[in-house]
Amino acid sequence: MFRFLSSPISRMFLLSLAVYVITGFLGYAVSQVQGGGDASRKTIEAVAQVLGPMANLEPPFMMVAIFLNNSIKALAIILLGFTLGVVPFIFLAVNGVVTGLVIGEIGELAGVGVAVAALAPHGIIEIPALLLASALGFLVSRATVRRIMGREDRPGKELKRSLTLFLQIVLPALLVASAVEAFVTPLLIQR
Repeated sequence: MFRFLSSPISRMFLLSLAVYVITGFLGYAVSQVQGGGDASRKTIEAVAQVLGPMANLEPPFMMVAIFLNNSIKALAIILLGFTLGVVPFIFLAVNGVVTGLVIGEIGELAGVGVAVAALAPHGIIEIPALLLASALGFLVSRATVRRIMGREDRPGKELKRSLTLFLQIVLPALLVASAVEAFVTPLLIQR
């Protein structure tokens, strides 16, 4: 177990998880303070505007739209790891805050059960896949920084390895998550 936790990919995954969880708690905390509900509602409205057209699609088309949306973001996070980790960090922080705000607001309006039903079924698969994509972006960043510092690290080699893991693990997980989100989550929310 210690050897697994000491590997670079595990450390970057734990870093990604920490950023997401901390910013998620911050988002939730903001939703709970006086006036925070306004921020939560505005954030949810902004997300709904962006994702609204997908909600009107039939489930198979919704699944494809969700899959493409998440896959493009995950790929961009990895490719933009060359930004010295800035893009993966911003992606995690924004998504963490939004998740916290949404959980706080939905929990307040409809109850925690509805919030869990809306996010958990696909989130159990989607969030780890996106955390892995972020970890891979951080690995590309790490290799880039090491190369800049004169070490023999090869960012191109790290990018190639990261893209292989993206194809083998991240994409299949996002495909399953999009199917759950399109076909299962609406049934759970209606109950």
